[in-house]
Amino acid sequence: MFKKILITTALLGCAASAFSASNRPDGYVTICKIGESCSVSGATNVAFGAADKFVYKILSGSFSCSIATFGSDPNPSKSVKECSIPKSGSGGTTSSTPTSSSGSTSSSGNNGGGSSGSITGATCGSGGSTVNVSSTIIVSSGTYDGGCKVFNATSALGDGSQGEGQKPVFRVENGATLKNVVLGNNAADGIHFYNGGTIDNIRWTNVGEDAMTIKSSGTVNVKNISGYAGSDKFIQVNAASTLNVSNCVVDSMGKFLRQNGGTTFKIAVSVDRCQISNMGEGIFRTDSSTSTAKITNSRLRNAGSICIGKWASCTSSGITNY
Repeated sequence: MFKKILITTALLGCAASAFSASNRPDGYVTICKIGESCSVSGATNVAFGAADKFVYKILSGSFSCSIATFGSDPNPSKSVKECSIPKSGSGGTTSSTPTSSSGSTSSSGNNGGGSSGSITGATCGSGGSTVNVSSTIIVSSGTYDGGCKVFNATSALGDGSQGEGQKPVFRVENGATLKNVVLGNNAADGIHFYNGGTIDNIRWTNVGEDAMTIKSSGTVNVKNISGYAGSDKFIQVNAASTLNVSNCVVDSMGKFLRQNGGTTFKIAVSVDRCQISNMGEGIFRTDSSTSTAKITNSRLRNAGSICIGKWASCTSSGITNY
């Protein structure tokens, strides 16, 4: 009888542990529960929810872990919900008043982030007005300034899962520029590039299928960006191209960049001043023996292998592991 009690107790303990883990996304640590107050020192992507259903919001300072704070209830059937933040931003601690130290500095400006030597990521927060997007916004020339509004895809574009065939929220073409945009809890298939383009000061609150995809050849410049809570690739490259990334903060993805599997066209990737953390596999992956990649002056944590595959050249310098 005593043995049965011990076994039952152990099983209940395991079940409780599994339930607790499901109340926060993979790679996140709980800082408080619904009805409690908690705080983070810098702009942090906070998850709120239970049982594998979450909404996300960029918060800083003290806040209440509540439906009111996040604007919606991700799982109405569960009364107990948790607020959690990426492990890389929590220092591995859990308390009702945590201090986040992500190693980056954020500001509230709307004109891009970062001086020439700092890593800040995007400066757009999640407090802007919301735009629901039912058809892809095409930026074919000039500059589209989103004014740091939050752009949420509707079901017409996709559900933000890993399902193939979702449509992008934005399509950038022919060297045009997209800036000052927050992609909200449903980012569908993010941003697509055709014939090159530039994005500046973009935040992905919850990366959907992919954050961005290069669909046709050209030069793509990516600067002052932040991306969180993806399951697979942050950047997908489907055509011969040159990609330059600077001043980025990317956390919790399967990998940072992937050249389309089985392809042999050449891509040239340069990443500078980025903070990359919690990659399930690594940073760069290709099957092409002609492609090149380099990462410089960056901070890595739990980022996996830097170079995966048949790169002609793949190098790193000025890397700090934190």
